[in-house]
Amino acid sequence: MARRGGAPLPLVTQPMAQLADDPADTRVDSALATAANIAFGKKTIAMSAQQKEVVLGAHAPEIGLTQHHLPDDEPDRRLELVLDPDSERAAAFRVLRHHLLEVGQPQAVVVTSPQAGDGKTTTAINLALALAECGRAKVLLVETHLRRPQLANVFRFVPPWCFAEQLAAHRHQPMMPWSLIEIPQLWLHVAAINPRIEKTQLLDGPAFAIAMERLRLAGYEHIVVDAPPVLGSADVNLLADAADAVVFALRARHSTTRDLRRAVDQIGTAKVAGTVLVQ
Repeated sequence: MARRGGAPLPLVTQPMAQLADDPADTRVDSALATAANIAFGKKTIAMSAQQKEVVLGAHAPEIGLTQHHLPDDEPDRRLELVLDPDSERAAAFRVLRHHLLEVGQPQAVVVTSPQAGDGKTTTAINLALALAECGRAKVLLVETHLRRPQLANVFRFVPPWCFAEQLAAHRHQPMMPWSLIEIPQLWLHVAAINPRIEKTQLLDGPAFAIAMERLRLAGYEHIVVDAPPVLGSADVNLLADAADAVVFALRARHSTTRDLRRAVDQIGTAKVAGTVLVQ
């Protein structure tokens, strides 16, 4: 079967510890397709006692939904399950869904990579689509790469309220409603960053922790977080603290084992579920 240029094929690979032990600085080329066995913990960034009481003791948050329908023209090439739902690549993302649910059914999953260009946004999007497919689960896709937001362009909408701005507002008023995009034909909710606003340089960790605790109460069975790359920033450390699991995207013949080891060392292994090889 011919491959379209730029469309990665995901493979669930071995647990991170096995790759991290490789002493050579080699480019990731192939790996055994095995599921990770790392147990998921549940930890959040430190909040004040008053914040915890407000967030954790509250009722489900109010969610304001703006419906958006994908345009009729050719979808973005990263929407693999939309472009060709019967393809080998689409099937591979469903296998990824299966393996992830096998290792603990984490509610909040951070998808990241050691460096930029490793296919993490494509992986996050299609994992969310696979989890939500045919209405099998209530899924929220969250964007946290503040400096290079992609989701609004992929799905072709402008969020009515940028998720970065919502984080700042909800840190001080956690009971405020949330504004999300609903894409009915994909059974998916999206919290996206507006690419047209001034870029925020730093992620507000406590604000994200508050947001995750509130959104967990909204009835989402899965929250998939499209995160920035690990190296060169501490943002993913903050995201991982508020999530249940971390999945690494690695691009064949691009990612290196050295970068992977450095990324794992930076965020620790406690919540790393495994890796996804894209090519």
